Amino acid sequence: MARRRRFRGLIIAALVLVLAGGALIAAEAVLRGVVQDRVRGIVADALDLPETQRIDVAVGGIVIPQLIAGRLDDVAIDAPDLAVAGLTGDASVRLHGVPARGDDTSALGGDARIGLDAGDVETLLAAASGSWGELVDVEIALPGPEAVLSGGFSVFGQTVPLELDAVPSLDGGDVVVTPEAFRVGGLELTADDLAQAPVDLSGISAPVTVCRGDALPAGISVASVGIRAEHLAVELRLDDGFVDDPAAPLEGGCA
Repeated sequence: MARRRRFRGLIIAALVLVLAGGALIAAEAVLRGVVQDRVRGIVADALDLPETQRIDVAVGGIVIPQLIAGRLDDVAIDAPDLAVAGLTGDASVRLHGVPARGDDTSALGGDARIGLDAGDVETLLAAASGSWGELVDVEIALPGPEAVLSGGFSVFGQTVPLELDAVPSLDGGDVVVTPEAFRVGGLELTADDLAQAPVDLSGISAPVTVCRGDALPAGISVASVGIRAEHLAVELRLDDGFVDDPAAPLEGGCA
């Protein structure tokens, strides 16, 4: 009889553990959903995004102990076709030290990736082209690792087609685009050839700064730049504590 009671007690204890584990799993799932919805809402409000904007949020690890500790260790945010500051691109952000309560953002940091298509690169170059403004009807392709600009320049009232290859890179924290090859009607030209043209085209061979690092918000810097999957991919470094004011807008510029 005692053995039977002991066996029944073990069964009850096992059932209690199973039920407790199930409750924890259910609570974890509910809290994860709440946290993800909260992060999604904060991003949408900070950038003043429309309700139709897709924002995918994923929280790494087990949520409950992170909420108890007061910080989220790994939050991934993906927003395809994100329209901010006149540009549209695919944005991915990976954050650590995200405050789960309170306003202490001293440990908040991470990295971000922004992918701009050819149309947005055209917009950047139009705003920062400088001497490239001599080109007309410019079209851009991003086959990688270089960008290909197709346009033309005027000589004695006639438009001469010009195509150039330009490579994006970092220069002292600035994103620059440097021409490396020139073609007129299939004929390869050098920078010296352009300098001897009937009109002054020497400026077309000069690098163009499309994003100044010192114009970015404090604590944000460009880590790398390149062309991948027909997009200009800009990797940003977000230093810990880069958000001094949690209520400040997340928008930034680099012009």
